[in-house]
Amino acid sequence: MIVELQSVSLGELVDNFDSRRRPVKSSERTAGPYPYYGASGVVDHVADFIFDGEYLLVSEDGENLRSRAQPIAFVVDGKFWPNNHAHVLRGRERFDTRFLSYLLATTDITGYLTGSAQPKLTRGSMDSIMLSVPPPRDRQAIAEVLGALDDKIAANTKLASKVDSLSTLIFEAKSAETEGDASLGDVATLVLGGTPSRSRGDYWAEGTIAWLASGKANESRVFAPTAFITEEAYRASATKMMPRGATVLAITGATLGQIARLEIEACGNQSLVGIWGDGPELTDWLHFAVRSRVGVLLQGATGAAQQHVNKNDVAALRVPLIPRRELLAWAAQVSPLLAVASMAGEENRSLAATRDTLLPQLMSGKLRVKEAERIVSEVA
Repeated sequence: MIVELQSVSLGELVDNFDSRRRPVKSSERTAGPYPYYGASGVVDHVADFIFDGEYLLVSEDGENLRSRAQPIAFVVDGKFWPNNHAHVLRGRERFDTRFLSYLLATTDITGYLTGSAQPKLTRGSMDSIMLSVPPPRDRQAIAEVLGALDDKIAANTKLASKVDSLSTLIFEAKSAETEGDASLGDVATLVLGGTPSRSRGDYWAEGTIAWLASGKANESRVFAPTAFITEEAYRASATKMMPRGATVLAITGATLGQIARLEIEACGNQSLVGIWGDGPELTDWLHFAVRSRVGVLLQGATGAAQQHVNKNDVAALRVPLIPRRELLAWAAQVSPLLAVASMAGEENRSLAATRDTLLPQLMSGKLRVKEAERIVSEVA
């Protein structure tokens, strides 16, 4: 068990680099390879960077400070540019940069926030956050054991990104060879989703059918549903099942134009259109085809307060097609790549679950580091 916990303020453990932050208006940014960070993560990519190295970014403002829907503290490693919505810190002990990201994930900071409409964590309040920390040796051990899981997750994420880029290049090369195209509705099954009544609590209790909200379209691959609904809820609503491998396209609101690939069988809400072909080869092809043409689709979006397209607009979208024999040859190249990305994503879910289980136990001292190392060695 971890002993000798001492109470220290966050400000005693870190160096602060907020003075080097420089926000840049979206209209003044030049696109490039370097991530531009806001309060909760990457918001853009720009042509230059301010920082190079491992730092801890802590949200300065935003509702997420209260809801904790996303991490309020996250480690960034490499070249990046932060705006003024994220504090930029680094542990005075190298390992504390990571350790503090884990500790803050389990720390209640509600009492340090100011502002009612827009929560804010000022530098002074952040520096004064009181933490119970073990000795440096134990902090380093915890950072290393949990960091091993995060490193594996990062490697898998990078692998999936490279595989996706390669698959896209193969699609673009093949689609450039053909002049054939067709309306999406003529070559694919399209379904519009629906939402079971929220007033019926029993529809959402102990369900077994995976259901997706439109926010899932922000994920490149969907491995888990937003919620589970009952069979009665499914029958009583307009939602429809979509097979694994189908493409989901958001047609309204903040997620308009976002596209994801289903790694599970699921149904969705009325802001999602599901798209798939008559076989796995065409289904995979259509995923890339829709991605390549979504810009054209959005040119026809309507609505002042909230832009949208409808299912008929999606059905009318012209997409490239190739002959069946060529499709099979293309799929023989791309399908194994998609499988690699899928396996990497599924492994990341398992690794993240292990990390999130170990985290509070290590921080509370209920789990010995040696035992955590044994568990991690079996999965990472």
